[in-house]
Amino acid sequence: MDFRGFASFVVVIHALLLSENCLSQNSLELEAELFSHATDAEKIYLQLSGTTFNTSETIWFKAIVTDVLDHKPTTKSGVLHVELIDPLDNRVVDKSLLKLHKGISSGFFQMHSSYREGNYIIRAYTEWNKNFDQDFTYSVPISLFRIQEMDKKPNPIRNMVFTKDPASNEFLVSASIWVKDLDSLHYDDAMLLINWNGGKDSIALEYKKKEAAIKVRHKIPLEVPMVNYQLKTNNEVFTKSVVLDQEYGALRFFPEGGALVEGMQSVVGFKYLDYKGRGAEIVGTIEDQNQVVIGQFRSNALGMGSVVLTPKLGQTYFGVLKTKSGNTFKYELPKAKRDGLILSLIQRGRNKALRIWNKERNKDSLFVKFYHRGKNLFFLKACFKNGMFSFKIQPNDLPQGVIGLTVFDKNLSPVAERHFFNYLKQETLDIELKTDDERYIARDSVQVSISTKYNGQAIPASISVMAVDSSYFNGTNLKRNDIVSYFLLQSDIKGTVENPSYYFEDEAKLAELDFLMLTQGWTNYKYKEKKRAKSFGAETGLEIRGIVSELDNQNKSQHELSVLLMGKPIEAYSIDTDDRGNFKLSLKDSYGLGRKFVIQPTAASNKRGNLKVEIKRYEVPDISYNINKIITPVDSIVEKTMIQKIATDIRIDPFLLPNTIALEGVEVSDYSVTPERAEMVELHGIPDVVIASEELIKKRKKWTRGLYRWLLYNYPRDIKVTRVSNGTSFEIAYVYGAEWTYVVIDGIPVHERDYGLIGSIPVSAVKSAEIIRNTSTANTYHTQVFDCAPICPPPAFPAILAIYTFSGEGLSGAFPKTKITGLINDTAPQFSPIREFYAPEYHSENMDWSVPDRRTLLYWNPNIITDKNGRAVTTFFNSDVLGKMVLICEGITHNGKVGYSEVFYEVDDP
Repeated sequence: MDFRGFASFVVVIHALLLSENCLSQNSLELEAELFSHATDAEKIYLQLSGTTFNTSETIWFKAIVTDVLDHKPTTKSGVLHVELIDPLDNRVVDKSLLKLHKGISSGFFQMHSSYREGNYIIRAYTEWNKNFDQDFTYSVPISLFRIQEMDKKPNPIRNMVFTKDPASNEFLVSASIWVKDLDSLHYDDAMLLINWNGGKDSIALEYKKKEAAIKVRHKIPLEVPMVNYQLKTNNEVFTKSVVLDQEYGALRFFPEGGALVEGMQSVVGFKYLDYKGRGAEIVGTIEDQNQVVIGQFRSNALGMGSVVLTPKLGQTYFGVLKTKSGNTFKYELPKAKRDGLILSLIQRGRNKALRIWNKERNKDSLFVKFYHRGKNLFFLKACFKNGMFSFKIQPNDLPQGVIGLTVFDKNLSPVAERHFFNYLKQETLDIELKTDDERYIARDSVQVSISTKYNGQAIPASISVMAVDSSYFNGTNLKRNDIVSYFLLQSDIKGTVENPSYYFEDEAKLAELDFLMLTQGWTNYKYKEKKRAKSFGAETGLEIRGIVSELDNQNKSQHELSVLLMGKPIEAYSIDTDDRGNFKLSLKDSYGLGRKFVIQPTAASNKRGNLKVEIKRYEVPDISYNINKIITPVDSIVEKTMIQKIATDIRIDPFLLPNTIALEGVEVSDYSVTPERAEMVELHGIPDVVIASEELIKKRKKWTRGLYRWLLYNYPRDIKVTRVSNGTSFEIAYVYGAEWTYVVIDGIPVHERDYGLIGSIPVSAVKSAEIIRNTSTANTYHTQVFDCAPICPPPAFPAILAIYTFSGEGLSGAFPKTKITGLINDTAPQFSPIREFYAPEYHSENMDWSVPDRRTLLYWNPNIITDKNGRAVTTFFNSDVLGKMVLICEGITHNGKVGYSEVFYEVDDP
């Protein structure tokens, strides 16, 4: 912040205070103390390609990591962890390890048909930010829909009856569970999990072959507004949320400055949340304990507002709401104090006036401290004049964002607190988007010109551009944040800021930010905690960490280690531990699913005694979320939009729909349909060739320890193996007679970029290998394997090579870890593979124009850099989708200025 403008400001305040003969000097002191623990943190932001997806889609994201104070891209961390979390099971479903280049990276999550339908969380954090608990872990909820025919969508939890039992303050719930409707292959006990805010329960469902439905009963508290059911079998998961009380809501009141004082007029902020935990518009009255109406209030669209109240000592006041059904709910306001002061912040044009009244009407001194993101800005010394003090705050004298102020009495004891938002339009990055036309036809090319300026001057910036069908995007992303609302607002306040981009749509809504500051800012500011020691260091790159100990006496001392890192080329290292046995090996950047390595003490070190090498595992932060946010049903508008899109996509591309083969009456011989095999059998039927672990081990030779070499040697009539070279040479396997062979490991299809890893899977890691010959259902995996899908057509004659490993973790777990005393055979981390967003180019002669193009996400490019003149140009092609399209652009400069822009264009019939 530039404090030069305060020079004249100091003189004015100094003269004012001298005239009051209150304080003779030091009326205004500029400060620069970093008092908060959080000032050392990093802010993390993910721009997602949406918040609602189906199981055939890809979630694309751009990641930006900055310093807290100035939002400059971080130079501290070089690695970012991004996770897809199923919060109902508290487990990480997928994860991505990203390399940060000047604080910026990008990645993706590929959805899968095995994922349950419901709400998920995407979480991002750095190792350094573990020092700050959950305050600077980025989390965003998403919703996932399964690809299925909606008229055949199973509802295995039926006939639910809720009976109130006022005597025990509980609901008695009974229901019929039709397990076979969810999972026709189910043959074991199932589990019904029940979650609600403040509690959970589980019921084991005993398998009975002849009984179609299982009757269950359980209890939940009466005051619970919503409960979630999760039915889990060996192969399927079904979730269902039930609303018990749609009139349930929470209304809280927040006196400006922190407290009400008897006989003094105060502004009181309020916030209402409905049963879903979302803000909702309300109209109500303020009543005293005698039911006398003394005021009325109305909220904005997000359930927030303010009301003026002059409380009387000893009186109790209530906010009263009446529902459409005639029910009345009362919410008590905070009690008024006998003595104290009142703080009020009044908007006066572009400026704000801070006014403080003291009930004693004295001339005591007072002190006001202004701060921003954990940094003190200045300290104001003043005094009351007949119990009142006034001070004008000019926006340009303060930084942009959330500003806090604390009022201290003459004894320097804090007596009031307030937060407000200071908006400076000139401090944001100005992004201008222009298309080469306003109207296009289907599959036309669109050229976009981008210009970036700061304070009227051209400036280079890192830009992302997304083009998407406007009606679909707005119908499935009702409330979202953007880069401006996140960095300036959401990242500085604890908890959820609902629909943060709402406030930055226009100046009228910007004024409503004060309601948010009244109700959430002062209670949930992220910079309260004072400085303390840090426990975690910044992660600058890929590394192997561990410790060496002496087994005989448990001593730790310095040792020398030899490390062999597999790959092309093989890399050898010699490293020393510190005097406590700790070691760290920094690795070169590489991309993949992990890199095998062997590490052991050198011969010289081993002579000192029996040594043990241990690799330090990465600690994943605890998964903890508000259960109400997780079990809330998807908005009806979003659900309707997604159902319509899924139905249209299935009609155009039947391969999206998983094939449900009924197994009743099928002779499976000695083939055991284990839980791991069940989904594959249901999708594709019984395999043609089954190679069990016993055979794999029995027929293994020295030259066939890799899976493809073994298959080629032992099953030459079923499998052919060819060598492919595109920069690196690797083997690829084909089932004879098939145009393409999908490789599915533990039910997870392998992406085409990773086919080079499959052949080197050790035979010892494989439980069974199975061949499913030409079957159209194999093309279920087309969009998950090929980036060019759905534009490039699926193969006409596909086959499947299904591999089941002992780890059950797919390709990433197919290389087993083995430990020997003093020797470690393990997997080193690699950055997650990079995938480019595939978009067709309709000027290409090889493009098949007969293939339908139903893309709603037309373009995704997170890595555009404007030049020194602040300019860049990019081009993409429309799909067959007609109507209004929207271009969304977000950007950040090297000095931390952020900006957002969007522009619309039309696509018509040719």
